[in-house]
Amino acid sequence: MFLLLPGLPLLVILAAFLPPGLGTVILVLVVTGWAGSARVLRSQALSIRSKDFVAAAVVTGERPLRIMFREILPNMASIVMGTLLACIIYGIGAQAGLEFLGLGDVSTVSWGNNLYWAGNEGALLTGSWWVFVPSGLCIALVAFSLSLINYAVDEVTNPRLRKIRKPKSGKPATPGKRASA
Repeated sequence: MFLLLPGLPLLVILAAFLPPGLGTVILVLVVTGWAGSARVLRSQALSIRSKDFVAAAVVTGERPLRIMFREILPNMASIVMGTLLACIIYGIGAQAGLEFLGLGDVSTVSWGNNLYWAGNEGALLTGSWWVFVPSGLCIALVAFSLSLINYAVDEVTNPRLRKIRKPKSGKPATPGKRASA
């Protein structure tokens, strides 16, 4: 059901009817953002659960918690970290968006509130770029840096993306010498 509901309108409606504050923003983001990530993680876990090494652990009598944390979770590290960082990026953007719309606590200082007040005061119309550019740039830079961290974590934890390194030989290659047939 949560996958069928459109996220942004539900986010705006819930934030409009609940009292403004950090708790409301967190509650609204959790209610509207968990379903997609849960679906991806569940499908990955079910895929790994059908592998031979998990079946071997079950046959040897391992406890379910040990199978989950020693067999399945390490093989899901890439997808778990990717999903976590994507959720953080979504949360930052959605929180700034809610506060930009005036649905957050306008008495706090945040990037979204800065954009809200810049819009209300007509900073774009008056050419006061220094009011809204730093906040927008900070949101974009944080999202970009978290995306780069996501790519790095994926490269480290995903065995398919690891580069195969050639073993170093003890003898350096001599240029210009041909191998005899």
